[in-house]
Parts: sequence; structure tokens; C-alpha cells
Amino acid sequence: MARGRMSWAALVVAVVAGLALVWASRARVIPDRYNLLVPLDPTLPLDLASDAKLWLADKDGRLCRDGLRQAVNFETMAARAGPPGCARRDTVTIGNLWQARLRPEEMNCTIALRLYLLERHVIQPAARRHFNSAVATIAHFGSYSCRTIAGSRRLSEHATANAIDLAGFRLANGRQISLKKDWNGGADARAFLREVRDGACTLFNTTLSPDYNAAHADHFHLDMGLFHTCR
Repeated sequence: MARGRMSWAALVVAVVAGLALVWASRARVIPDRYNLLVPLDPTLPLDLASDAKLWLADKDGRLCRDGLRQAVNFETMAARAGPPGCARRDTVTIGNLWQARLRPEEMNCTIALRLYLLERHVIQPAARRHFNSAVATIAHFGSYSCRTIAGSRRLSEHATANAIDLAGFRLANGRQISLKKDWNGGADARAFLREVRDGACTLFNTTLSPDYNAAHADHFHLDMGLFHTCR
């Protein structure tokens, strides 16, 4: 019985705390950075509040676009259905992030938002530490592709543009870093690529690198599917 009373007490506390947070948010008692009713500002450093806002943006395309709009220009795409199981909803086409450019690509908004965060808060700082240069271009293999996972009948997250495959980076000083040749290359490139992989694991539900299997020897696969994998 005591266990039941504790469960109800915990529920009451959670409800009261939630109502208090909503009231404080609407009353503007909480600064915008921590106000869950205000879209994420992706230019700010990452913290627990940004984690919560990212989770909300994953569930609400409007919140995602409002957050992304504070940082970059993009084109909002119309929803389209493809073959069974394949569809594009809440997608945007984006061709530049914070400092780096990429071949314009359509992807789920939350993938674009998290890719921006990865570039700004992980990739660029790591490039400056290891190469004393910024990343100018990010090479990728695309987002949307109506297909199953290799060797499986299960649809890939690419089938709903809920994934992106990153192949390499061109630095502002002209140096090219690719996963295919540099994952096991020089010490600076190895360290940089592993730092990017580890940072991606904190922003995406699934991050697969050359350490995962031979099919990923030349790219990072990043997605926001249901499964949590960092390899």
C-alpha cells in the first residue's frame, strides 16, 4: 500500500511541477533560453534546456522550423507520399549551416536542425583544435532514399528523409578529410573524425561509423529513428 501511495504522490508532484512550469513560461518568469514554450535557439551553447527543446522540435515540425529559422535559410518542402512506407513530411531543403556549406539536400527538419548543431558545436571546434582551420564544406551521400536497410526487409530511416550520410569534410585551408581514407589515416584526422562521431552520438539517436561494419566504411550514418546506437 505504501508503494501505491508513493506512486500517486510522485504523480501529483509531477503534475503540479508541470503546471507551475507552464504558468512560469507563459508569465515570462523564465528566460527564453530555458522557456520550453520558446523555440530552440541553435546558436546558443547546448545544455539540458536545449535537449528538452530539441525533443519538442522532434515532435512538432513548426517548432523545428522556428528554431532552424533563427540560424539559417532553408526552403520548406510540401509533404509527399512515395511507394508504401516511403514519405516526406516536415522536410526542408538546406544548403548551408553555420560556417560550412553542403550540396543542397532535402531532409527532415529535425535532421537539419541537429546537423546544424553538430556543425556549429562539434565539427567546427574539433577542426580548429586538430587542424587550426574551419570546415568549409561537408560532403554527404544524401538523405531521402526509398529503400530498406541493407540485408534487411525493414525500411531504412532514409525512406522518410529521417537520416543523413556524411562522407567527409573540406577545410578552409583546402585540405580534404574523408572517412574512407582518413578513418585509419593520420593521427590528426583520426582524432577529428572520432570526435565528430562521438559528438554525433549525443545529438542523433543512431550514429554509425566505419567501426560499425564495412557498409559504413566511407560515411557516418546519422538518423533519428527509434533505436539508439553509437558505434
